[in-house]
Amino acid sequence: MQRFYSSWMFALPLLAVLLAVTAWLYWPGTSGPPLLDDVSSVLVIDDLQSQPERFWDVVFGDGSGPLGRPVSMLSFALEKLWLGDSLQISKRVNLALHLFNGVLVVSIFSLLLARIAGPAAPVLATLLAGAWLLAPLQVSSVLYVVQRMAMLSTTFILCALLAWVLWRQRLAAGQMAWHWLLLVLLAALAAIFAKENAVVIVPVLLLVEALWFQCRDAQGLLMPRWQRAVFGAIAAGAAGLLAVAALRWESLAGAFRHRPFSLEERLLTQLRVLWDYVGQLLWPDLQRLGVYHDDFGISRSLTDPLTTLWAAVAWGAVVVFAALALRWRQGRWAALCIAWFVVAHAVESTVLPLELYFEHRNYFPSLGLWLLLGLLLVACMRIGPPMVAPVLTLLGVYVFWLALQTSPLVQIWSSRPLLAMHHINGHPDSARANTDMAVLMAGAGAMTEARHYSQRAFASGGGERDADRALRDLALACIAGATIDPSEIERIGTADPQRPVSSVTTLLTLVRLLQDGACPGFPRERFADRMAILFLVEDFEHKAAANVYSSLAVLENALGRFDYALRYTEQFLALSPNNTRGQLMQLHFATALGKVEVVEQMIAALQAKQAAGELNVGEQQTLALYTEQP
Repeated sequence: MQRFYSSWMFALPLLAVLLAVTAWLYWPGTSGPPLLDDVSSVLVIDDLQSQPERFWDVVFGDGSGPLGRPVSMLSFALEKLWLGDSLQISKRVNLALHLFNGVLVVSIFSLLLARIAGPAAPVLATLLAGAWLLAPLQVSSVLYVVQRMAMLSTTFILCALLAWVLWRQRLAAGQMAWHWLLLVLLAALAAIFAKENAVVIVPVLLLVEALWFQCRDAQGLLMPRWQRAVFGAIAAGAAGLLAVAALRWESLAGAFRHRPFSLEERLLTQLRVLWDYVGQLLWPDLQRLGVYHDDFGISRSLTDPLTTLWAAVAWGAVVVFAALALRWRQGRWAALCIAWFVVAHAVESTVLPLELYFEHRNYFPSLGLWLLLGLLLVACMRIGPPMVAPVLTLLGVYVFWLALQTSPLVQIWSSRPLLAMHHINGHPDSARANTDMAVLMAGAGAMTEARHYSQRAFASGGGERDADRALRDLALACIAGATIDPSEIERIGTADPQRPVSSVTTLLTLVRLLQDGACPGFPRERFADRMAILFLVEDFEHKAAANVYSSLAVLENALGRFDYALRYTEQFLALSPNNTRGQLMQLHFATALGKVEVVEQMIAALQAKQAAGELNVGEQQTLALYTEQP
């Protein structure tokens, strides 16, 4: 029986079943709504089937990260070009990618477990991959379309890791196999250009070598020169990171000035966040799973809240355990699994000024915990051959239980109302969850309830100003078709006159509604006049973020008040110099007003950019409207 489980004759059909079950469970969720960054990164992509010339604009035009994430955007562009413009298609592509990643996980786990002579390695690897595929924590990666960036970077990380393991096997046999090493490099680069946090592949590969392969050849003999190179690279990387952190600590801390927490508070909070990830992965609390975790409490000190201290003590115990485990060969394998989870979180859970908690950050790091579970089960199976079948059966039952947890969660993700109610039930103090419920109520014409949830969003402590709440209430009234009290407009900005608005998104949402004519009874001119009083002032540099002025320029353009629009655009360019979008807007408004000198100045600046290859196809087409002779 043990020989049967150690072959692929059982593992391959089992893998096919797990992939089919995963696809079947996730399929209803592919009809779900867009969320958060889906709107700004995916839904804004042009219909490339009718405008294929915009293809490369999409690939290289995203500003989500410092590298532009062109590999991820290439996947979106190809999807729009070949499969059409549909959010449902995007979610199904994510699902297909998830299934493919599951196959890669099986391949890697089986090779790693075979390396340590783990009993029933193929079946164990398949069941562990099934647990990873079906864990409820993965739902927000697969069905949140923009998280294809995290999924695709993981795809290439897994390809690099698989190529490394295959190369390492050849190296142990005394062969170099340069083609596998080249694939490692290419896959690692593709992963980083899919999403920058994939840079963690470098330390993960080094740790896999140092702690799993332990720098030994096929006969188990130590390779001293190779060991020195690997440990030297680890030491140099660790020293470099510590030096950068020490030398740039003040600048790193300064990047948190727009966050409601400091760098030190974020680091303390992550001690609790990482433990919460572990719990949600292995024993999920479905009610709290979802996209919105902006209500996660900030750790102000080690004792505020006190759970921060317990989390720190627990992580200290884990570090001590891992350090002690390094003395034994089997202990190093366990240390790798722990390091895999922690190091893979190193980019998004340490010093960068990111939000505190997102489930999709576990897509790759969680593999370390599943591999650790595999090691524990290997230890159980090594007690004797009679233990193999019961241990695998128990793991299979656990995978089935995870599938039962994921199924209702996916059903919730298939419906905007269900998802909104799920979020508000699990996170009653979340500003985003309350805002979603407010929009849902407004869409149903229940303006009283919409205002109630809007007030709860404001009271959640998310850093909103009174004007943000007032703008949201106006947008909700627009959605509900309710009558606007003019006094509500006049009160905007009275509470915080120095810097009235903190949320560009709230203002832009209302502006788009007004631009699209969705609010026929809305006093648009009166609202625009109030905005002009607040923002068309001499000290505009300190009044608002640059995009507030570009949003107000869009509003004035919709009203045909080009003189106001031009002034807003000038303010936008003063805060965001040389911005191409702002220059094109200024060209448009100056042309409408007949300001020849400004028009010539903008055309000259934009043509210089075009000559330098700095304009994308869409921007060139827009510029051509003003430069081509009639």
